[in-house]
Amino acid sequence: MDFRGLLVCGIFAAVAYVVAVIFGAGIRPGYSHIGNFVSELIETGAPNKGLLNPLFAIYNLLTGAFAVGLLIFIRVKSPPAATDIGNNGAIVLIAEAIFGMLTIFFPQDVRGTPATTTGKIHIILAGLSSLTTMLAMLLLGLWFRGQPGMASYVWYSFISLGIVFISGGLTAYTGATNSPILGLMERITIGGFLQWMLVLGVRLSNL
Repeated sequence: MDFRGLLVCGIFAAVAYVVAVIFGAGIRPGYSHIGNFVSELIETGAPNKGLLNPLFAIYNLLTGAFAVGLLIFIRVKSPPAATDIGNNGAIVLIAEAIFGMLTIFFPQDVRGTPATTTGKIHIILAGLSSLTTMLAMLLLGLWFRGQPGMASYVWYSFISLGIVFISGGLTAYTGATNSPILGLMERITIGGFLQWMLVLGVRLSNL
């Protein structure tokens, strides 16, 4: 598969995540997109966990494939002097996919129950996933500055990053205060990244 096929995985990754969340919520009575974290769909002891884990694994694999496609694309399309920051962005995005995959094996604790080692590791991995997501968007946004015909994607990446950063902070606050809209804030954060990945997948796979 050439890099264009890998870049298309960014489109499929975004779709796979949305499908997994909608499907998972639909088969779990009482689950709310507004009031529940996505991780609660596959938390320790969650019903249908065995069914949903593979769907989220597929999402992370597709995200990793997209990042590998970006790495190849940058090396093929950029002058050698301009590749470093783009390469770093793609490598960081690969790391994000790995952290996301690992959260499946270290599920979130049920809210209100004593913290376990597994649950603590989940929080660490989720934090690393968030940080690498934002860093990848920043680095790739900076890389776009030197690419002919890609100037609009500089500000597009930075605006998307701003949405993720602000809503991510609000997600942390609403989660810490057990707000009834914590699920909504998390979905805005995740959506900011997913739409960015989808648009880049569409655009770059056609170059």
